Amino acid sequence: MALVLRSTYNFFTFLFKEYNDPRVEHFPLLGSPWPVLVIIILYLKFVNNWGQKMMANRQPFGLKTAMNVYNAVQIVLNLYIGITGFANSYFSDDYDWVCEPISQKVTPTRQRLIFVTYLYYLSKILDLLDTVFFVLRKKNNQITFLHTYHHAGMVFATYVFTKFVSGSHATLLGLINSFVHVIMYFYYFLTSFRPELRNSIWWKKHITQIQLIQFMVLMAHFGLPLIFGYCNYPAVFLFIGFTQNLFMFTLFADFYLKAYVKTQKDKVKDS
Repeated sequence: MALVLRSTYNFFTFLFKEYNDPRVEHFPLLGSPWPVLVIIILYLKFVNNWGQKMMANRQPFGLKTAMNVYNAVQIVLNLYIGITGFANSYFSDDYDWVCEPISQKVTPTRQRLIFVTYLYYLSKILDLLDTVFFVLRKKNNQITFLHTYHHAGMVFATYVFTKFVSGSHATLLGLINSFVHVIMYFYYFLTSFRPELRNSIWWKKHITQIQLIQFMVLMAHFGLPLIFGYCNYPAVFLFIGFTQNLFMFTLFADFYLKAYVKTQKDKVKDS
């Protein structure tokens, strides 16, 4: 067992030293994977155990001001990531719309894209506060497997992408996702001033539809080069990108059908 653990440790040490992108070495939380893994573990323990026990005999917190500030920060941050990211990737002179292989270019445009990628990674850590707010407000019914899996998984996935393949083909995922988050957090921000929107099926339904479109676009983005082999990009990353978006599409589609399609049919039957 000791030999297996030592071999595993040596392998990952070699991997992280040999293949990491030197352009991101100076950024905090992009060194060893352990701090990131600790953040994820503490997040899962808090939202699924510690936090709920702590709040069991307490009144829920309001957190209205804190959440307003949080939502406003998310809107501005994601809008900046999306606009700046597209400007320095797909709308720049040295980025391929069809396939952007792994490279370590050092140009002003690429350096700006690397920084925006790093901001996107940090924004996924910031996203964990969504669930923390659920716990503190005792909205435990909203702490689902889909929610926690998505948030925890995105933190680790963006860490790996930023550290090893920053600025490459998978960049589109972060850019599209940032604009989706602008819409989501704008809706949350609105509900603080117009509480009646919390029960608005129109908003919730269309936000879910936008998320489904996001996953379909990304499935094509990763799936087509995986199938036809026209992109000099690691097949393992294409496969992970495709399967993860397929998985998320399946979960969100199941939620959409149960929450909106089935509910609408039941209402028609009852009427």
